[in-house]
Amino acid sequence: MEKQQTDKRTAIMQAAMELIAEQGLHGTPTSQIAQKAGIGVGTIYRYFKDKDELIGAIHEQVHGQFVETFIENYAPQQPVRENYLRIFTALIRLFIANPFEIKFIEQFYNSPYGVAKKRAQEVECEKPLFAFFNQGKDQQVIKDLPFEILLGLSLGPLIFLARDHLNGFVDLNDQTIAALVGANWDAIKR
Repeated sequence: MEKQQTDKRTAIMQAAMELIAEQGLHGTPTSQIAQKAGIGVGTIYRYFKDKDELIGAIHEQVHGQFVETFIENYAPQQPVRENYLRIFTALIRLFIANPFEIKFIEQFYNSPYGVAKKRAQEVECEKPLFAFFNQGKDQQVIKDLPFEILLGLSLGPLIFLARDHLNGFVDLNDQTIAALVGANWDAIKR
């Protein structure tokens, strides 16, 4: 019985994420989520208090993937530059391999949900990146810029170009990914 509950919860979250990625947060009614998940509308409310809680759970799961990717690719004993190249190469590959997740995150952070989360400074996934950028600033290999600017210069181009890759406007192969991440490093290095 517990496995079936986990499967239904996962199906609801996956259906919601895919629909939100394609139609937007407010363009996705719970009735559509239920239909895509193959359940009744009322079943959603057995797992989530409301749509807001469902959206929050998806955000937490997707950000968990980003944090996990960072942690798996961060080697504190290595130079900051090598870590940067490895981490951000892994992140863009994650974005490309998970199109619904990256589209969902864009929807989330360009909505009142994301604005409220950033205002409350509750973005847990940014903590490892914050520490990493501070390490680079302490070692004087990264420009002494505010965290938000370093994050924007690092992630902004990756998200933008991953989206264009997924839409067929640019081909992000090994060579172009290396050039992109290298150019991002050039933007933030001292």
